[in-house]
Amino acid sequence: MNKDIQFEKNDIIFNYRVAIIIRNDKKILVQNDDRANHYTLPGGRCELAENSINTGIREFKEETGIDITLKKKIGILENFFTSNFNGKKYHEILMIHEYAFNDDNFYNKSLITNIEKKKKEHLSYIWLSIDVLKKLNFKPEIILDMLESKEFQHYIAD
Repeated sequence: MNKDIQFEKNDIIFNYRVAIIIRNDKKILVQNDDRANHYTLPGGRCELAENSINTGIREFKEETGIDITLKKKIGILENFFTSNFNGKKYHEILMIHEYAFNDDNFYNKSLITNIEKKKKEHLSYIWLSIDVLKKLNFKPEIILDMLESKEFQHYIAD
C-alpha cells in the first residue's frame, strides 16, 4: 500500500514533501533529472504517520544508499505550480531541512548516483554553488534565498 501523502481533488494535486539540503563548503548537493530541464533539491514525499525529518533520512537512503543526519530545519514553502512532466496543477507543502552525511567521505564525491530501480537511469546528484544555481534553471527558485538566511523561513510561492 502506498503511504505517500498525495491526493488529487478538483484537478489539483496536493503533495506533502521534504527537500534535503546537504552543504559542502560553498556548494550544495542538487538533483538533476535528465527528463526535466531544471535542477532541484533531493527529497521526496512524506508518508502517513512519518515526520518530515525522518522522511528526508528515508528518502535519501532509498535514492542513494547513503545515511544522513539532520543538522537544522531551514523552512517551509507553500508551493503552487504546474508540473513540466504532466501539466497538472500542484499545491505542495515543502519542508526544507539541512542534513549532513554520516560518512564524511561522501563530501569528496563529485557525483552521487541514484540507486532506485525506477529512477536510476534518470537521476544524478552533483555539487553546485548557489551562484551557479542562480544562473541555471533551479526549482523552486525561492529556496536559493532561503539558503542564505540564518533564520527559519516560511514562504508562499505561486
